[in-house]
Amino acid sequence: MPVFALLALTLSAQADPGEVAPPPRVASSFPTLPDADAWANLPPLKQPQLPEWARVLAGPLPKTTAKMLELDHFHREKNPLGVVLAARVRREVAKTLGSAYGEAVANSDLKRAGFAALTHEPQNSTPAESVAIRFAKKLTLEGHAITDREFAEVLNHFGPEKTTALVHTVAYANFHNRVILGLGVKGESPPAPPVAVAFDADAAKPAPPRPPWDDLKAVTAGGLSIRAEWSAGDAEAMARKLDAQKERTLRIPLPDKSVYDKLPPKEKESAGRILWNTVSAGYQPEMVRAWFACLYAYYDESKPDRVFTNSAFWVVTRTNDCFY
Repeated sequence: MPVFALLALTLSAQADPGEVAPPPRVASSFPTLPDADAWANLPPLKQPQLPEWARVLAGPLPKTTAKMLELDHFHREKNPLGVVLAARVRREVAKTLGSAYGEAVANSDLKRAGFAALTHEPQNSTPAESVAIRFAKKLTLEGHAITDREFAEVLNHFGPEKTTALVHTVAYANFHNRVILGLGVKGESPPAPPVAVAFDADAAKPAPPRPPWDDLKAVTAGGLSIRAEWSAGDAEAMARKLDAQKERTLRIPLPDKSVYDKLPPKEKESAGRILWNTVSAGYQPEMVRAWFACLYAYYDESKPDRVFTNSAFWVVTRTNDCFY
């Protein structure tokens, strides 16, 4: 029966206003399939194209790969800076690092957004965009050299929320491009679009077993050998720099404490204990959440030796002149 006929019958029906008609009894219902049978009857899920880096990592690190794909989608489609500025920032980082694939992915995202002609950064940028691009390059090359004045200029243009988003975008682009460069991935052509899939990491296949760490001690490899200079003098100098850093005035105002009430307990505890996370979780909790989901997946399935990870962290932060 047409909808308007049902409406007419409803409006014209005579009923006692104090009387509520009972719902009609249904003698039988349509059969309901169990979940497994319903899925078996439906067409298989359409599987989007995967980028080459994901196909390299999916074997040894399936859960981590899934979370990296979700992180990649977030930064390419849901970045608080907007698709265009986020892509231009990522392109600048990729270009600075010499990652041709990273540049190609960013250009592909710009093309999908209708901004294929934006190839010359200074000529096609607003003052705020130019500041963001310069900041991205310097943070990539020598983050320790960014001055209070340079940071204040970024903060003036973007405010605390988007400044935090900009820093996270540069950090993500450095992470992602360095993974690509480290793996030697050349990349697919044209670049795969973002994978809009939320993965069930708990249902992922387990990672292949790792060789015992003791077995790795006997492994030899050719190539360059880099010697880190460990000395008591360096450690003392680093401690002095760290103390001096702790005495500095914050470049960015802390978020209002009320924002942390909305965070889950674990995130709230971390935000109250670690200062960089206080800022990040307060202004951009989704960016922090996406990153840690990726990191925790990696720790869960790779089970790395703590001494190894801390040593690698030391080498990277020392190379970047990062006091942290």
